Amino acid sequence: LIDTFDLIVSSRLLHEGHLKAEREMEVDFADDVPCSSIAVDSVIRMGTAGLIWGSCSGPYDANKLGLAGIHRASFITKSVGRLGFQWGMFAAIFSSTRCGFQRYRRRNDWVNVLTAGVVAGAAFGAGTRNWKQVAGATGLVCLLCHVAEDSR
Repeated sequence: LIDTFDLIVSSRLLHEGHLKAEREMEVDFADDVPCSSIAVDSVIRMGTAGLIWGSCSGPYDANKLGLAGIHRASFITKSVGRLGFQWGMFAAIFSSTRCGFQRYRRRNDWVNVLTAGVVAGAAFGAGTRNWKQVAGATGLVCLLCHVAEDSR
């Protein structure tokens, strides 16, 4: 009976030591990687997504406008470039703002995501009459995405 108890206790201690070692081995790469590198990675990823979206929506919009020939090709090319650039710029503003706030506050939480979403939304909504609504909605969407990602 004592041997079984000792075996259980030593197995539990070994398991707790293993968990502690795993936690110590986890590295938060956000502290080691410069914000500029995070922003460039985001620009490449989101810019590519914007290019893909533009290549899908451009022909659809060209059909709705009834464009053909060189005008159609020009319209599609411009929409692909415009959407790739816009999505990339949004990613650059959002990721660099989030990284900067995370480093300044020394916390990785929802406040950084909400603030970065509002800043990026305000930057893109600046040319509209409803820039405050665009900033608020963008911050809310970014926060909801963060909560969904965090719940996994």
